[in-house]
Amino acid sequence: MSSFLTHVQDRLKACGPLSYKNMFGGFGVYSGSQIFAMVIKDRLYFRVGQSNQAEYETAGMAPFTYAGKDGKLVRVSYWEVPEEILEDDEDLVFWFRKSLAEANKAASLKKKTVPKKKVTKSKVSSSTKKAVAKKKAARKKSVKRAVKKTTTKRKVGR
Repeated sequence: MSSFLTHVQDRLKACGPLSYKNMFGGFGVYSGSQIFAMVIKDRLYFRVGQSNQAEYETAGMAPFTYAGKDGKLVRVSYWEVPEEILEDDEDLVFWFRKSLAEANKAASLKKKTVPKKKVTKSKVSSSTKKAVAKKKAARKKSVKRAVKKTTTKRKVGR
């Protein structure tokens, strides 16, 4: 574990109980089941959205980026936290709350926009269809025989 990660863990204690999980060669920082931050290459990144992006831009910070499969630069919604924010308890808690709110907002939007899977009929071979049809026909015959046997009653003479 890096000394920077240990420092981040100490600084974020004021934000409540958090957990850290390995990811992307760094760590994801979770509040409950919600990821809101990442620690990668000795830098802390918070989740950013419309409500707090201007603060990061004003502070001169940049988003986390990486090279995608096709070599193009991919930019994600996590921005580096300024050093002066990391060192100030009050500001850190304030930025943490905004970041967590953005992470929760993004998660709820994601749940709403996930399309439901369409139910499709599976392709069945003709031999399977024939076998199923034979079974159904056999069941119908046995049901008819049983019905005939139970419905025929002998009349008892008076």
